[in-house]
Amino acid sequence: MSSIATLLDDAIAILNEAGVPWAVMGGCARNAYAEPRATKDVDFVLEADPAGFAALEVALQRAGFHRASAVSEPGEPVPDLALYRDAAGRRIDVLFAHTAFERSALQRRRSQTPDGQSATHVVSPEDLIVYKLIADRPQDRADIVAVIEAQRIRGAVLDWAYIEHWSGAWDVLERLHKLRAELST
Repeated sequence: MSSIATLLDDAIAILNEAGVPWAVMGGCARNAYAEPRATKDVDFVLEADPAGFAALEVALQRAGFHRASAVSEPGEPVPDLALYRDAAGRRIDVLFAHTAFERSALQRRRSQTPDGQSATHVVSPEDLIVYKLIADRPQDRADIVAVIEAQRIRGAVLDWAYIEHWSGAWDVLERLHKLRAELST
């Protein structure tokens, strides 16, 4: 099993121990929907109240991970984003579901069990596309194209109305329209 697959399994065990609802996002989720590419970390979206966040921190510390950084508003008991590392440099990045979109992504997650791995909850391809539109780095745009193309080849129909709705809510609808125009040429 690759090191990223091992890290994913380890992270899933930690999240399950903490008892918080979660879904894989980022590069690992992209790899669930398109030809795999290399990734260096595992990314999750999860829902946690202050008690769930504390349970997560304890489970991560018990597994040898420490919080390397966090992004939050002053006084918020649960950060928006927290990045965790272990002594080997392995990375688990956690986005906490504070918005309606993030809660929707968790509700729409899909269960998968890749060969030799733990049962995995993955954000839907539509939610992944919206997350990648928000991040909008060159790799994110390439990931969107790969996911759209892989879904087309599989004959899977993407829910474009859903993608447009949340792209509009995040003010990235213009990015979506530009990308779709480029794909149709």
